[in-house]
Amino acid sequence: MNKISNFQLYNMLKKLIKGAAFMSALFLLGACGASKEAHELRLILQGADSLDKLPVALPELQIQKGDLLTIMVFSDNKEATEIYNQPQSSGAASIVAGGAGGNVAGSGRGYLVDVNGNIYFHSLGTITAAGTTKRELADYIKENLKQYLQNPYVVVRFMSAKVTVMGEVNKPGQIDLPDQRLSLLDAIALSGDMTPFARRDNVLLIREQDGIRKVQRFDLRNTDMYKTEDFYLKQNDLVYLEPNRKKPTGNEQVLVRNISIGTGVLSAIALLITLITR
Repeated sequence: MNKISNFQLYNMLKKLIKGAAFMSALFLLGACGASKEAHELRLILQGADSLDKLPVALPELQIQKGDLLTIMVFSDNKEATEIYNQPQSSGAASIVAGGAGGNVAGSGRGYLVDVNGNIYFHSLGTITAAGTTKRELADYIKENLKQYLQNPYVVVRFMSAKVTVMGEVNKPGQIDLPDQRLSLLDAIALSGDMTPFARRDNVLLIREQDGIRKVQRFDLRNTDMYKTEDFYLKQNDLVYLEPNRKKPTGNEQVLVRNISIGTGVLSAIALLITLITR
């Protein structure tokens, strides 16, 4: 009688385990199965052949309030030039010169664009930098230094330009914005590419410029994004990639884990009963 009861219990557990395993398989297939439609949704740049021979714009970044600039001056007279390239004292953000903008110590000679869009430059005083490009600012300084230097040459670069990438990328965080252009796709690639759960059709760009916040959305599957001026990023841009509906929520992840644990426990019990009833 005892053996029959054990045998019946064993069969019941067997059926229970099979049922649990079957339900687990169905759940996992429903959560992770990729249909043809889902595969196509993950593709980007669909119809990329239409980009052939499309003119490429090379936008120049405009200097904004709050930017930190490096300005280096060269001329035929080295001694006279040194006054414009004096090394700054240590300290990442100490003001070391007068004027509305002031200079910020750091790596090389840094000029902070103040809330009024100005910098203070030796001999030339206050200069409006915001709204100009690096080339325009360099040309202005160069022309006005000719009264002090022989054949001056000026180089302006960004010291602290960054963009932020958040959401469904493998390495979210801030990216240094190079002096050259940086596209939306470049930023995503530098962030380790998208995760499998990222929405390709609704990438959010938030931009703050001249005290105005602008929101733009991109469909990475559509090559029309190449034709928008916002495709190339600017300093302080925020890029956010939303998760799609296939990404399991916290509760769904807990459910999958509990089902796996439960199936393992039932299997262990069935094995133990088999050994006992032999």
